[in-house]
This record gives sequence, structure tokens and C-alpha cells, in this order.
Amino acid sequence: MPGVVGFFEEKISCSHSVGETVFTNEFGFYSQLLKTQSGSVACGQLIDLNLNITIWGDVFSIANSDTDRNAFLVFLAQAYRQNTVANFMSLVNGYFVICIVDTQQEHVSYISDRYGMKPLYLWYQDECVKGVASEQKELLLHSQHDRALDNDALNCFVDVGHFLGQKTLFSSIKRLAPATIIQLDKSGAILNNAQFWSWNNIKKTDKVSFNDAIDLVAVKFDKAVERAVKTITQDKLAITLSGGLDSRVLLAAAKVHYSGEIHTFTFGEPGCSDVKLAKQVSEAVGVTHHIVEIDEQSWFDGREQGVWLTDGMKNVLHMHALSSVNVISGYSNYLLNGFLGDVTFGGTYLFPKSKDNESTEKKLERRFGQYWLQAGADSDYFTEGDQEQVNIYNRGTRFIAAGSDLLSHELHQFKPFMDNDLVELLYSLPDTFRENGKLYHHMLLKYYPEYFESIPWQQTGKPITKEVASAAQHSNMKSRIKDLLVGSPIERLARKVYRKLAKKHHYVAYDTWLKEPKFKLYVQQLLNEDSHVAKALPKGNCSKLVDKYYNSSSSIKPETLGSLITIELFLRQLEHSSLG
Repeated sequence: MPGVVGFFEEKISCSHSVGETVFTNEFGFYSQLLKTQSGSVACGQLIDLNLNITIWGDVFSIANSDTDRNAFLVFLAQAYRQNTVANFMSLVNGYFVICIVDTQQEHVSYISDRYGMKPLYLWYQDECVKGVASEQKELLLHSQHDRALDNDALNCFVDVGHFLGQKTLFSSIKRLAPATIIQLDKSGAILNNAQFWSWNNIKKTDKVSFNDAIDLVAVKFDKAVERAVKTITQDKLAITLSGGLDSRVLLAAAKVHYSGEIHTFTFGEPGCSDVKLAKQVSEAVGVTHHIVEIDEQSWFDGREQGVWLTDGMKNVLHMHALSSVNVISGYSNYLLNGFLGDVTFGGTYLFPKSKDNESTEKKLERRFGQYWLQAGADSDYFTEGDQEQVNIYNRGTRFIAAGSDLLSHELHQFKPFMDNDLVELLYSLPDTFRENGKLYHHMLLKYYPEYFESIPWQQTGKPITKEVASAAQHSNMKSRIKDLLVGSPIERLARKVYRKLAKKHHYVAYDTWLKEPKFKLYVQQLLNEDSHVAKALPKGNCSKLVDKYYNSSSSIKPETLGSLITIELFLRQLEHSSLG
């Protein structure tokens, strides 16, 4: 993934970076900006007397007033000199990583965005920071890095499918926490590590009626899309369109605010419901629709490279969009992404009322199993007892967003559902408004009826006009069944039955494709007892998991096998790159 990289040493030593040195200075800190292959770099720089400020990412507004990246950098420099950076950053809307080098004080500061959506990894050594990078591989390929594995994080990745909190696969590398300013001296010693925003900043209100809330969130959503698309410098815009709601409403809003051509892209098995519905929507509103097929023969193509692009943090079984990158970038390097729309608007991470009496710990354990403590629920960043916020970071940012990182070498992505002003409004409202998508559905039907009144929703097979009243019942029943099956001895059988009954409902069929003889042989050879991951796990665990998966009576999930493949591929790639 493109971004920034820097080391506290005499000379920069990243051997394979794509880009140019942004600045060097006399006290030994060097930094480099990594560019996208497409050239659509979301970056900016301000050199002002003793300050050198670099931003990787997007800034859309400050305290609800629209701004651009250049104006933002000027305001940030002023705030730095007035020692009000924390207060200023709490008002900034966007997703970014910022580096401030103060050559007079010989300090370097790094700042993450409010939700930690743009990653930055810190290499710790002897309680100091030795290096920072948007890509872990930039740190791991340093000649002095020992690459010691974090076994707890490894086990979590295998069992849960992604990392939690600030953990990575390597014990010396941590991800910078969201809404954080970390200040370092010229040796990399930590001078200050402060949080400039928390979910507690959003105050709940009961003074807004449900009907008024529909109108208010519609305005905020529309503004979020407008802010994003007005920064586009190309005459074409891409949207990955599924059979769901989020990408469809992004298309609806983009049609209002974007004057260029809009192209939609759907990936999946030919004839699956996502492809059918996306085509129907695209034809209805007059945009060009492209189908990128994922099938039994081609599904794994390019995924080994995808492991490298994501530093081994995205399970190979969740790289669905990888096959479409080259196709999309042939039309546009700008992509509207429906990231967490179903969560912020639709309340997907809200627990059903039947589990209100459960503790936060129990709810997190349901999601993350024995590893829930790694999620950092006790951080002041989260409102005490609010598991939804913990899930937004640990499931949303640490897992789902890794798919965005997979595409960022070619695509500049916008995520309007994480607009600060929209999120602040949604989470100030009573949770009951968002439960089961109630507020979301009413907003869609009132403001974008031509997109939703007659065209079905992939999840139910019916237009949401018929689902608003019955959504709670449908969702609660589905949730209860899922909770009963997940982890049970009959989970595997249930998956098979569901796959057979719902043929062509989903865009991929990994359960079937992983069992093909050719791929089974690939897995067995890759994950042999001499493999990196087999040696890292307790003796015999890797082969047991593989053998159990290919035993038809086993309850081992395909994602577990995907996790093992992902880690093994990345460790091999690291070894090969070092030798090269």
C-alpha cells in the first residue's frame, strides 16, 4: 500500500520503495513518500520556516466547513505554533496520516485520523521508535529488523481471521492507534503520546424525532458524497456495485453531484444475484456496468501478490475485489467505497435486544472468541461498555478496510459513510433508530425511491419497501440461527446445505473451490510441516487444521484455511525479498 516511510538513522534504507524523498534534515530523520502506480497520489506538503508537514490522505472539512488539503496544511502549521494541535485535529474530517518535522525543536510528530482508517506502523526497539511506515514490509526489510513473531497475534489471525487492537504479526511492530498524536525526538524516543478525540465526544440526544432524523441524516449523507466527488480530477468515476444498499445509494448521490461518466463494476460468479441486481440498477439509471467474473478456474489468480500488497493482513479468501482492480483503473483511479455503510447507517454491529443483559465482555467474546482482550475495549478511546465502537475499529478498520488497502496501489478511494459529520449525527441518535436498518431504509425510500422501491435487495430478495416493517423480525431470526450454528458441530453441514439451497445467491463458492483436487494439492504442499506457519504454531497444529478441513465431517471454516495460506505466503515473500 502506498504511503509514507521514515527511519531514525543516518540514511534511509528501504530498498524497494516507489517514490521520492520528500525531505531530509540535519538531525538524522529521513522520510520518503510512496507513490501509487497510477499516479493519483493523495498527498500534500508544506515547508514553512522550521516546519515540514506531509499528509498522506484526504481532508474534506474542518468543523463542518469545507476545505482543501493545502488550506488545511496552513491551518495545521498555525495550530502547531500555537500548541493547539490536539484541539484543531479533533475538528478535522478525513482519513490520513500526517508527519510534522520541527527542525528547530528536533521533534517529529505523527498523527492518525479520527477512526484510524489510514494505517501507520511503528517499529519499536528498546522503548524507542526506530522506524515508521504505511507498509510493514518497509520496516521488515530493514537489515536490523529481527522479525520475531507475536504468537498471540498469529493465533488470533488464524482463529478470528484478522488482527485486533494495535497488534501485528510481529512483536516489535504496532499500528498507530486512532485519533493519536505521537511526538518523538531525534533518536526516536517518545516525548508524548496523546489521544485528540474519543467516541465519548459524541453526546446522545433524545430531542430529535425519528421523522426529523430521516431528513437530517439524508442531508449529512448527501454532503459527505458531495465533499468526496468534488475533489476528483478525472472525468470518470468508478463504483463497485453489489446487490446491497450501500453501493446503490452511493451511486444515487454521485449521480447528483458528479458531472463526469460513472462506471459501475460487479465481481462474482456469472448469474449470481449481485451481478443481476447491479446490472438492473445500472441500466435503470443509465450508467455503464461492467462484470468481472470470479469463477472456479480464476478465483486465486493474483492473490499471492495481494498478500504482499496487504502485508499478509488480508485473508486470501476475502480478496474478492482484487480481480477487478486492473479493469477499474482502466477507466478511473477514483472509487466510491461503501465501507461500513451497513454499520453506521444500518446498525449491523448493534446486538439484538435479546442480548441486552449480556456484558460487553461476553458480546466481544462472541465476536472475537478468547482473543477479545486484544481488541482494547478498555481504551479511553471507546465509550465504556459500547461493544459496537470496539467492533467498528477491530472488525471494520482492522479487517474490512484491509480490502481497501489491497486496491490502493491503483485506486484512490472515498468512504463517505465515515464522514465525521454524518457519523456524529448517527451516533448521537437513539440506537433504536438504527436497529435493523430502520432509519436507513426510511431515508433510502424517501430520498432515492427510484433506486429502492422496485429493485430487490440482495439480502432478502425483495425491495426494501416490503422490508421496513418486517426487518426487525427477519434480522433477529437470522441472528439467532447464526448464533446457534457458529462453532457448533453442525456448522459445516449447515454451510453446505445453505450453499446448495442458495445456489448463485453469493458471488463466490469458496467451500467448493477449495476442495478442488488441484487446489487441495497446492494447500498441502504449501502448508507442510517445514512451512513457516507450521513451525510458528504448536507442533502439529497446522497439519491438523488442514487435515480436518478436508475431512467432510469437520467444522473447520474455509477462512481458517485462508488464514494459514495468507501467513505462509507472506513469510515466504519476506524471506525471498530479503534474499533478493
